[in-house]
Amino acid sequence: MRLDIEPEVFASADPVATIDLIILTLDGRHEWQPSLPVASAAVQFVARQVPALSEYMQKVLVEAANPATPAAAAAKVRAGDLRAVLADLSKPAVLVVENRIGDGGFVRAVAAALRDQRIVDALQGDNDWLRLSNGGGCGQMPDLAAEECRAFSMLVRVAVLFDSDRVEPDEPSPHHDKVAKCREAGVREVHLLTWRMMENYVPFPVWERHFPARINQIEELRTRIPRQRGYQNLKDEFGRRNMPKRMFPDDLPLTEEDFAELGPGVVTELRELLAMIHRIL
Repeated sequence: MRLDIEPEVFASADPVATIDLIILTLDGRHEWQPSLPVASAAVQFVARQVPALSEYMQKVLVEAANPATPAAAAAKVRAGDLRAVLADLSKPAVLVVENRIGDGGFVRAVAAALRDQRIVDALQGDNDWLRLSNGGGCGQMPDLAAEECRAFSMLVRVAVLFDSDRVEPDEPSPHHDKVAKCREAGVREVHLLTWRMMENYVPFPVWERHFPARINQIEELRTRIPRQRGYQNLKDEFGRRNMPKRMFPDDLPLTEEDFAELGPGVVTELRELLAMIHRIL
């Protein structure tokens, strides 16, 4: 998560929490792009309290003096809320999905294909930066999202990913009420897939890996226009009993072009999904 640490934090009476906060940015867990005055205040704090971090703070100071990009919107960190915010930032962010194995593999594959190394790293087990929460079906996801929100006090770092379950491109999703319930529970970040379900975003090389004896069926699928293919129930077409639990094999590297082949707008939507995850991460 991108942070905006107020200068008063570095003059507060809680140096231990301030040091822990700085370390979260040093480790790369959270992003910090301070203004020059804030960076200067942080340098002075570190010189007094923990000189071992001086080298890192000098890099922060140089970057503040020569910003490469404009600072994006960030979560405010104030002295009065420091302990509570630090507790929230120290927990893993939570992405609620219908199926942790299937949808989790989808998010991992998309992040790797679109070269989003931060999300790839966040999903590694030893990092524990991003946790996938299993919804057990769309119906339970709003309640689960509400429960996950209650674990945070200041910064609610929870997002939800829904299948749309649309059967036609121009019809409303039957899950709009669930999206609304998530927002009422405090979840600001919700992504409702445009196409029917995660399987409609599976690139053709993945289908070829799982169903090598059905190449003709896959080629026929490839010829369909996206507005048709994106809303068909591919689980039924390939047989629900035949569908792998892990749709995206770990040893099958995918590229942006593999997802772009599915149709116009797919890569744009997937980048929006990753951007949503970054906002809670």
